[in-house]
Amino acid sequence: QTFPYYDLSNNFSNNNMPCTNDCFGSKHRNIAVEIVLGLPPNQQVCTMAQQIEASAKPSIFARASTFALSKVKVGTPLYSLAYGAAAGVILSGLVYAGRTLSVFCFDHEYYKLQSRKRFYEKQLLFTREQEETAQAHQLASLSSEYDPVATRLPFKPLDAKYRF
Repeated sequence: QTFPYYDLSNNFSNNNMPCTNDCFGSKHRNIAVEIVLGLPPNQQVCTMAQQIEASAKPSIFARASTFALSKVKVGTPLYSLAYGAAAGVILSGLVYAGRTLSVFCFDHEYYKLQSRKRFYEKQLLFTREQEETAQAHQLASLSSEYDPVATRLPFKPLDAKYRF
């Protein structure tokens, strides 16, 4: 089956071509578009396609990203800086993970410090008991020397608050 607007012998004449200028970059694509869409070969299809392509300018974001990516190619200083920054972030993350693993699995300092704290608390309690005992002995020695009669005024009776 042959299509009415396409000559299979590839002998393109002006009657078989949809338009003389190149709308989409290839005359074969114009013909294929007409075959698929079933449109007659006239100039309107070509001008509509040219209008669509002319109005489809890239957005500001697309132009900015294209500009930025063109400045960050392999071998440029920005590429080297970005590569170094990414490598630094990855390396510092690995160091952090390694230290965390080391603390979780191999850190015995915690147990040593806890043991020392327990020993210090025991030693502190012992010294407090020793101080309390020493104070009690000192108070007992002072009370053995205490003479309440010596605290009364001459020729007055002993006040009750001075009695032991």
